[in-house]
Amino acid sequence: MPGTVAVLGGGISGLAACYHLSRAPWPPKVMLGGAWLQALEDGGQKLPEELFQQQAQEAAATQLGLKTPPTQSLVSLHKSCIPQYTLGHWQRLEAAAQFLADHQLPLTLAGASYEGVSVNDCIESGRRAAARVLSTDPDL
Repeated sequence: MPGTVAVLGGGISGLAACYHLSRAPWPPKVMLGGAWLQALEDGGQKLPEELFQQQAQEAAATQLGLKTPPTQSLVSLHKSCIPQYTLGHWQRLEAAAQFLADHQLPLTLAGASYEGVSVNDCIESGRRAAARVLSTDPDL
């Protein structure tokens, strides 16, 4: 793929934002979320697309030093697109691992359901699971 892609991220007054910047033909993209969004949703407020456009423009202007607003923008909402573990997940995971160890069951748990939802987490989880299966080291 031609072009250069850079990812900038950071918290801005409780705003989690990530910018994907590249040379043409791809336009910059801003992903928003975080505590400010959760507070608005919990408060039962209707969240108009204009709110997201304004927040994205302000974040991009602050982080990138943009002086003029974009000539075009498109807002796409993808609610609940990042999985969240439920309360007590890590305790249940520890209990499951202890059960497997106590009963010496030949089973290894790996993947997004257990130790992280990102692609990198899944790869690392699989790597560690393979190391445990292939090793005699009980600490792996």
